[in-house]
Amino acid sequence: MDDRRKFIRFPVRLSARYSKENQDKWNQCSIINISREGMGVVAFLKEKIRSGSILNLMIDVPGKKASVFVSGTLTWIKALEGDPEFSYKSGIQIITIDSEDKWILLDYSYEAWKEGREGDKTCDTVK
Repeated sequence: MDDRRKFIRFPVRLSARYSKENQDKWNQCSIINISREGMGVVAFLKEKIRSGSILNLMIDVPGKKASVFVSGTLTWIKALEGDPEFSYKSGIQIITIDSEDKWILLDYSYEAWKEGREGDKTCDTVK
């Protein structure tokens, strides 16, 4: 597989919600990894969202009262086999995030990875 990532991805498990651009309906999802420019998202969907769609995410970070708002482009989406809680795994390229919130997410992700809280103590990198 050709991996074109430029930045390390830190494994996390963060609860979040997403909505399609210009829609008010929010659906639950889970952030599974975070890097400087993108994040992997497992989204609870019954329908497949088209690649290239703009999504808004509200991410819950432990210890932070307000959710972190992220806007991004859905770069890829893959159906998961079986009947998992979340039906699709997807990648999101961040478009908009407050700079303070970005560092909150990155700092939380790095500390969780460093302390081994997420089980897998490895992280993905690009060659």
